[in-house]
Amino acid sequence: MVKIGIIGVGYWGSNLVRTFNDTEGAAIVAVADRKQGRLQFVSKRYPHIRVTDDMDSLLRDPEIDAIVVATSVPTHYEIGRRVLEAGKHAMIEKPLAHSYEDARRLKAQADKLGKVLTVGHVYQFSPAVEWLAARIGSGRLGRLFHIDSTRINLGPPQSEVNVVWDLAPHDLSILIYIMWQTGLSTEVRSMRVMAGSFVKDELADLTHIFIEFECGVTAHVHVSWVTSNKVRLMQISAEHGTVVFDDMQPAEKIKIYSQGVDTRVGADESQAAELTYRPGDIFIPTLPRHEPLAAECRHFVDCIETGREPINGGKIGVEVVRLLEMIEREIGTPN
Repeated sequence: MVKIGIIGVGYWGSNLVRTFNDTEGAAIVAVADRKQGRLQFVSKRYPHIRVTDDMDSLLRDPEIDAIVVATSVPTHYEIGRRVLEAGKHAMIEKPLAHSYEDARRLKAQADKLGKVLTVGHVYQFSPAVEWLAARIGSGRLGRLFHIDSTRINLGPPQSEVNVVWDLAPHDLSILIYIMWQTGLSTEVRSMRVMAGSFVKDELADLTHIFIEFECGVTAHVHVSWVTSNKVRLMQISAEHGTVVFDDMQPAEKIKIYSQGVDTRVGADESQAAELTYRPGDIFIPTLPRHEPLAAECRHFVDCIETGREPINGGKIGVEVVRLLEMIEREIGTPN
C-alpha cells in the first residue's frame, strides 16, 4: 500500500483527493492547505484523512511514501524540491516548474535520489490520446505534417500565470507525446507568438503560437481565456489523412478523414467528364472508457510499486517547460 499526502486541495487538488481515495493500492494519509475552508471541505467528505495547514508535517511524516503537489505554478519547484529531499516520491501538477532550469533541477534530483517523479499531464492517459499516439506511432498515417490545436476556457478568477502556462501545457504535452511516438525530435527551428491582454490586466489571456520544428513538422496552438464557450479541438494532418480530436464530444472524440478524391488532378482538355472533388471517407474508432485522472493516479502508484519508468515523468515535464519558456520569451509585453 502506497501512503500518500496531498499539498493543495483547491479546485484540482480536491479531484486528486477523490481519485486517490478510490485508487487501488493507495491510501491518503493527510492533506495540507493554507485555507481552512478547503480543509473543512475534505474533512466533511473524507473524515478518515488527516488535515493540516502545516505542509512541513507531511514532509516529516515517515508514514507517507509519496506527496502530490497541487499548488500554484510558481511554487512547484520549491515544494517539489523539498518533497524529494524529504525522501518522498513526487507527483507535481502541470507544469513541472515555472522555469526550464528549475524543471531540469527537479528531474535531476529525482534521478539522483531514485524517486519517482511524475507530472500532471493527464491527457497522456486520455483514451483518445492513447489511441492517437498508437495510431501515429504505427506509421499507418504516414509522415506527420502539421498539428493545429485550440483550447479555450474561461480563465481562473485569480491567476499568478498567464494563459500559456495555464492552458498550453495540455496541448504541448499531447504534441510532444505524439511526436516522440514516431521518433521525431521536438527541437524548434523557429517560433512566432501573437498575444493579447484583454480581460486579465498585465497577463496575456489570448495567444496564437506558431512553431516550426527541426524535423519539418509545424504546429499552431491557440489558447484563450477570452471566449466564454469551451473548446478543446486538435487536428493532425498527415500523409495518409487527417485526424480530428474533439474532446468536447461525449462520444466519437476521434475521427479520421482519409485523403479525398479529386478527379481534377491530372485531367486534361480531352476528357469529356465531370470534374469533381470530395472529402475522404471517415473512420470513427471505438475508444475504451476510463477516467484519465484515475488512470494517471494508478500509474503513479504502479511506478512506485514496480520501479517502472513513468510515461509522464520528468523527461516530458522538462520538455513542456522548455517550450513554455520559449513561448514566454516571444510574448514580451501583450498588446
